[in-house]
Amino acid sequence: MRRLIHETNSSYHRIFVQEDDAVRTLRFERNPQSSMLIDDPFETDIDYPAYFHIALALKPDAARTLVIGLGGATVVKRMWRDYQHMHVDAVELDPAVVAIAREYFALPDDDRIRVFTGDGREFLEVADTLYDLILVDAFDDDTVPPRLMTEEFLRAARDHLTPGGVVAYNFIGRVRGDLSRPFRSLHRTARNVFAKTWSFPIRPEVFITLTEDRNIIMLATDTTMPAEELLARIADRVGGRVTVPGFEHFGDDLHLEPIRSGDVPYLVDDPPKRPRGRRAGYHP
Repeated sequence: MRRLIHETNSSYHRIFVQEDDAVRTLRFERNPQSSMLIDDPFETDIDYPAYFHIALALKPDAARTLVIGLGGATVVKRMWRDYQHMHVDAVELDPAVVAIAREYFALPDDDRIRVFTGDGREFLEVADTLYDLILVDAFDDDTVPPRLMTEEFLRAARDHLTPGGVVAYNFIGRVRGDLSRPFRSLHRTARNVFAKTWSFPIRPEVFITLTEDRNIIMLATDTTMPAEELLARIADRVGGRVTVPGFEHFGDDLHLEPIRSGDVPYLVDDPPKRPRGRRAGYHP
């Protein structure tokens, strides 16, 4: 039976932390955001966080990662634990979420993890750091904030990547069908900025078609690589570097068919643009 162990109203969300005998879950309003196995704080019963590790198949020497959107710190914890030379910066808009990640979701206190409170886009635009991986895992309810999907944001992300670096999104949506336009617009915009994109619509345990909502991990990079090589790297766990359960099968979800884009717009900022934040406004 699920128990409520924490509830609060922040400036951005009504936040709940619940648990049963095995799993602790972070929820905003009605939507689950993160989970943690109580007996193993680095594991989760949610599928999509593990797919972010596909970025290492494109950038195997990655050593510095930016995560936009902290949640229960599932992605941050695993990147820190699994890759001993990885430094992880995380930016979270809601200070209450940062506090909950530390108190209830075992976010490590370590020099290789820096957590900043503030707007992820503004942080990136004024950052003086180059990253190997930029992972976008931020949501307003169940959608990625529009400011994190525009051409201007993607160009700022590209400017803050090392050569061969990767931007990866967690997106809830559809690849085909009447309600696929939001994802296809993001995909088209990314293709306008980067040389290559890869999309992984994640199959849930119960089969659904590509015209139904699911988590989609989309990666964008200037590294061109044949699909066969990417799949081979996934199959051998990037030379054994990646240890997340089932990773060797994630290539089964690679979407190789063309994604239609002619009927959807590029995503751009609406004028006037919001003023940029100042670095001093971001603090661990």
